[in-house]
Amino acid sequence: MTGGPLLIDTLLRGMIVGAQALIALGFVARRPVTLRRGLGAAFIVSTAAYIVNTSAPLIGAIGPLALPVHILSIIAPVIFWWFALSLFDDRFRMRWPVLVPLLFVSQLAFAFFLKAEGLYWTLALALARATMIAVFAHAMYTALRYLNDDLIEGRRRFRVIFAVAVAIVGFAINYQETLGYRDQPPPWLLLSQASSILIMTLGFGVWLLGMRPAVLDGEAPRTSPPAAADPQAMALKPADRPAYERLMRLMAEGVWREEGLTVPALAEKVGVPEHQLRQLINGQLGHRNFSAFLNAWRLPAAQALLADPDAARKQVLQIALEVGFGSIAPFNRAFKEATGETPTEYRRRRLGGP
Repeated sequence: MTGGPLLIDTLLRGMIVGAQALIALGFVARRPVTLRRGLGAAFIVSTAAYIVNTSAPLIGAIGPLALPVHILSIIAPVIFWWFALSLFDDRFRMRWPVLVPLLFVSQLAFAFFLKAEGLYWTLALALARATMIAVFAHAMYTALRYLNDDLIEGRRRFRVIFAVAVAIVGFAINYQETLGYRDQPPPWLLLSQASSILIMTLGFGVWLLGMRPAVLDGEAPRTSPPAAADPQAMALKPADRPAYERLMRLMAEGVWREEGLTVPALAEKVGVPEHQLRQLINGQLGHRNFSAFLNAWRLPAAQALLADPDAARKQVLQIALEVGFGSIAPFNRAFKEATGETPTEYRRRRLGGP
């Protein structure tokens, strides 16, 4: 790439890096810096590294920083995946399984650092590319998987936009890498890539500034059902109070025991539009997703049954079904996340069994 196209591409990439620097600062400007915020900043920085690394003038101008920038750009897809999981799955934690893709893409970083050729380079490149496709696909899946469970309207709408954008940009990046990792792609491809990433960066920045408190922070969800005389009800708008009271009455009557209960189904029972119910549960009760709201009722009931000597003969699966879970696996997972113990361990501790 020479002349005008090279100048335009370099200017575009410079604009992207500048915008990304501001967005990264936006992630860490508020204290304390949470895991979600830290991963967001790391994702933006790694994306900036990729932008620099795929521009010959920019990578040539940074001298000794070229090697760390190149390595950071290689692991950028994995950092992006971590951030996407933290953004769209409120149960996400940095545990060892999510580090496995990093080991895969690191092979390419080692190969580049060692200036490897031949079979090792080919295998490392293929492994990194396959990992990138896998993490992009899983990020899209995660964004769409919890779409109906999400109670934050801004994030819920963004999930679909995110999935489409990742599909387009991920395809473009993979296509560029397929043309040749060490060879310079054609000018039109680099220009289109830089333009699309600039648009995405600015769009993401605007969305972030508008949704940051709700998406990146949020209030801690309740772990138990609210009392009938909940003081939070006093802060309701007059128009929302009847819906809130109907919702609390239905929950007290045990509607949460219905297996497969969804937001639309509960909204119909309450007699309000779906979006109003989502706002009510999220804004007044502090829950970021519908399953957490239901579990705030289901799990205390399960704990009571597990600690009841009269229910000692009931199987754990039977208790899970009684409190509204459709199978044992999600019940075990939710119970352990809430209590730190499996249902069996909890029952043994409370009843003193073997």
